[in-house]
Amino acid sequence: MLDLATPKRVAIIGGGTAGWFAALTLRRIFSPAVEVTLIEAPDIGIIGVGEGGLLNLVDALNRNKIPVDEFVRETGAAYKLGFVYEGWRGGGREDCYYHLFGGPGIPELEWRQSGFFPLLSARIAAGQDLHSCVPGFEAIARNASQDEMRALLAAGKSGLVASYHFDSYRVASYLKQVAISRGVVHRKARIDELVLDRDGYTRSLQFEGQQLDVDFLIDASGLARIGIGNTYGRRWESFSDCLLLDRAIPFHLPNPHKNPALLTRAVSMKAGWMWQIPLIERVGAGYVFSSKHIDEATAVAEIEAYLGHSIAPMRTLRFEAGHYRTVWINNVVALGLASGFVEPLEATSIGQMLEQLRNIERVLVDGNGIVSRQTIEDFNRSNAQCWAGIRDFLRMHYDCPRKDTQFWRDVAKAPFPESYAELKQCFQRRTPRIVDIEGYVGAGWQGIFHTVNWMFVAAPLGVVPAAAARTELRRLPPETHADIKAYLDLLAGTSTAVRRQGASVH
Repeated sequence: MLDLATPKRVAIIGGGTAGWFAALTLRRIFSPAVEVTLIEAPDIGIIGVGEGGLLNLVDALNRNKIPVDEFVRETGAAYKLGFVYEGWRGGGREDCYYHLFGGPGIPELEWRQSGFFPLLSARIAAGQDLHSCVPGFEAIARNASQDEMRALLAAGKSGLVASYHFDSYRVASYLKQVAISRGVVHRKARIDELVLDRDGYTRSLQFEGQQLDVDFLIDASGLARIGIGNTYGRRWESFSDCLLLDRAIPFHLPNPHKNPALLTRAVSMKAGWMWQIPLIERVGAGYVFSSKHIDEATAVAEIEAYLGHSIAPMRTLRFEAGHYRTVWINNVVALGLASGFVEPLEATSIGQMLEQLRNIERVLVDGNGIVSRQTIEDFNRSNAQCWAGIRDFLRMHYDCPRKDTQFWRDVAKAPFPESYAELKQCFQRRTPRIVDIEGYVGAGWQGIFHTVNWMFVAAPLGVVPAAAARTELRRLPPETHADIKAYLDLLAGTSTAVRRQGASVH
């Protein structure tokens, strides 16, 4: 049992977005009598190359009582309304599909029956894309300004929900300022050792000849992985057999437009893909690639050939896709990169980190600081399930037609995780359902990707074929068939409105 009913000090190793979000959370949930200390190494900087959040970013700001408008103003954050995938289907630069952050207010996303979305299925059955049913896509396509997008979102008629693109360095600096103003103690030091008692609890941190006693520790040390990795030596669950990328070269680009784009770009390359994250002041970019298929110099040359100009590459990041099977041991929890990492596709790193942190808070608050070993085991099991969902969701992105280079041919031959292989068999006969992805969450966790997210990727890649959508539409009750036909007539331009459940949809 972990007893945090009357702790004296809780600590965080590591700054950055994860560390400072953790500091704000711990400061908020523990009494003022408890010291909250964050220790970060003085010589490890934050690469402000640009990052994008998922929808739980706004939830995390709200839970920590940070006004979203203030966050945007102080960090220069820009709207992010989804992703655009360029060239993933082998059709060159102009071949794009879109994964939008679809929201309420449009019939395609509000009519759910028999576990699926009949109007989205009707679009798939008719060979229509999904993104153009979202009214706000028109503003995305013409690169609307931040002010125009703010008004459109506030009106509630865009069919979109917003997250943000941001500079990681500016966000960490802002969160640090807020945390310190709320009483978090900040120390600059390099941790030498975690001192454990005979039962395996971390009782103190040693650094620079000093010793700091702790009752609870969050390891947000990033790829250094001081706690769960280096101290406790837990087993790493590798995804490298199905997710082949293991290097990333970040760099900056000038913003090509007056208004920053509203989507994260994911451009397929010869040995991986290039991200472009539009910020207010510039574009944060990088090439994520497989070192088995290309070296760093050739990767830089490919970037420059694609862009038509030279770049100033930053330090190459090396990683192995995967996670620790156990991330909470006794009184130590690994958070964010310290617990696991996969390539930056779909902003999974920050999305998973914030979901981990939400559940750390849930466990501590709901348990009133008294946490059973079974609860910790449930946390670890649920964390692993969530990582499996991320793995399968990303693997689906590579279940694509492009096969013109050795990398893309090897991706095509890479094994499917058994769970994704099963899902794909189902998707060949019907569209994704909530029951398909419930197995990726558990014990109070919420998946960071939902049914509509899976559909926005699966449909344009052909993982859900038109025949599957037609089959499931035929299984609807006869009285709904007229509504579906009217909607299809609307798509074909032979009707101006469709009625459903007594309501007109234009």
